[in-house]
Amino acid sequence: MTNNWTILVFLALFSGLANGFLSCEQCLSSGNHYCADSKLCNTPICVNTITQALNCPRAPNATYDDHEARTKWLPLFGAGATNEKMAQKCFDNNWPTMKLSKRILVNCSDPSPILPNTQCAMLTAVDTTQRILVMSFRATYGNTQLGEEVLNYFVGKKQFFDVGMIFEFFYNAYVALWRGGLEQEIRNLKYKYPDYELWVTGHSLGAALASVGASWVVKSGIFLPNSVKVFTAGQPRTGDYNYALWHQNTFAYSFRVVHHHDIVPHVPFQYEVVDHDKMYHHRTEVWYNNDMSEGSTYQICPEADGLYCVNQQVDLSWNDHTHYFNTDLNVYGDQGCPKKQ
Repeated sequence: MTNNWTILVFLALFSGLANGFLSCEQCLSSGNHYCADSKLCNTPICVNTITQALNCPRAPNATYDDHEARTKWLPLFGAGATNEKMAQKCFDNNWPTMKLSKRILVNCSDPSPILPNTQCAMLTAVDTTQRILVMSFRATYGNTQLGEEVLNYFVGKKQFFDVGMIFEFFYNAYVALWRGGLEQEIRNLKYKYPDYELWVTGHSLGAALASVGASWVVKSGIFLPNSVKVFTAGQPRTGDYNYALWHQNTFAYSFRVVHHHDIVPHVPFQYEVVDHDKMYHHRTEVWYNNDMSEGSTYQICPEADGLYCVNQQVDLSWNDHTHYFNTDLNVYGDQGCPKKQ
């Protein structure tokens, strides 16, 4: 009898240990929770519990480069926020081999008999020296457009190909740009420069459109995921769980930079009482919990959209949303993206 009990206890302990060392994804698929603190499966006491595969901790597949962010990505979304003349000045001041190809400006208003028309804008550019194509999308422009976005967070989602749902406002805005000249432009550029990388970027609304745009050209078969880089700043939650999971499993190079207490990455808030089909961020968040001046530290966040990094903040800031890399984005592009000394 004693021997039998010894065997049963041993088997129970062995089973528990084996279960404990499962990967996060294996743990969740077995119906258990994963503990981010102990990095073990189904531990009885755990402060940071993970219950969704989207948030299983992992390092990014690409390397984040703060210097590249300041000297290349920042001027790209600065250029996307202004007119043709100042956009090229942004390139001349920071990236002389990059040349503006086309600026697209379309009506992307939410249909309303009351609100005035609002416009969405983006540009394409080409660097034949470094073999790079660019799509850069403009941020929210004016209080009317901001109001449309906020109201649409509580209205509707649209199916995005076969990989989940995205907000209707983002979907419609991107389709307006796509039909307003972007499709022909990007197909022409791809035909002319078939082996170039595509860099896709934007801030705020432009960040959401960059996420959608990179996904669109891949789902349309124009670009392969490994030739696309996505870099956004101050991105709101753009799609549902399935979209976020597909995006982060598709793009090796995809970074969402978040400044300090920026309010917009919290929008829409993840409360089911407000939005029953919750929306999620995709990886990889890079969080600067400071003023983002030169030499500032940053954190590569292990979860896509868990209680890490900026999601821990409750004192939210609009000023942090408009200032990235110690730069006022409200005026940066229109000033020609002056080079930092």
